[in-house]
Amino acid sequence: MITTNQKLEERILLNLGCGQTRPLGWLNTDSSLNSLFQKYPLIKRLTRKIYKSIEYNTSNVMFMDLRYVWNFKDCSVDVVYACHVFEHLTLKTSQLFMSEAFRVLRPNGILRIVVPDLYQLAKNYVYRYEQGDEVASQEFLEVANLHQEGTYSKNRNILVKTLNFLQNYPHQHKYMYDASSIKKIMQANGFVDICESAYGESKYISEINQVEYTKEGVPSIYIESKKS
Repeated sequence: MITTNQKLEERILLNLGCGQTRPLGWLNTDSSLNSLFQKYPLIKRLTRKIYKSIEYNTSNVMFMDLRYVWNFKDCSVDVVYACHVFEHLTLKTSQLFMSEAFRVLRPNGILRIVVPDLYQLAKNYVYRYEQGDEVASQEFLEVANLHQEGTYSKNRNILVKTLNFLQNYPHQHKYMYDASSIKKIMQANGFVDICESAYGESKYISEINQVEYTKEGVPSIYIESKKS
């Protein structure tokens, strides 16, 4: 199990699917090979040479695959934060995510989920379509990350293909959400005080600017809730 030498009164902040966003003071997790091999320089250099993976700026990360039970104790975390992660999960795995988030959060712990806003994306698509924009559908599929054709070259070697398979690539969106559907899921899993927020703003997380500090990319929804 994950252990820390922090005192119980200190906040434990869990940043899931962190990518390059790895602030100090957070437990940053990712399922990429980079995060798995980050602390092993020789293996990291080898996989980068073969796999042409991105070189991250810091090693402040630990490997975590959200398709499985989380390696954290019950009631051990104060904040679970997931930005543009939840939409990459299947419906089955998204249910596991919710149950595990509820399990590991302390009473009154906070869950903040950020996902692309299906309503805004669809609204923009409909508007552009009605204006006669011939590429509206293509760009909608791309921004919704639902267009898999041509994602990877057919000339990949067998090792890269194997690594892609093990990493569950391509990382397309498995589902899309609006504010109402996310709120419904949170409520069904026991979360309370559910509210919408905005980029870089939080009713409950004073450290939000450590993970949201540039600008919003894709139009997104920001939903926060508490463990009852």
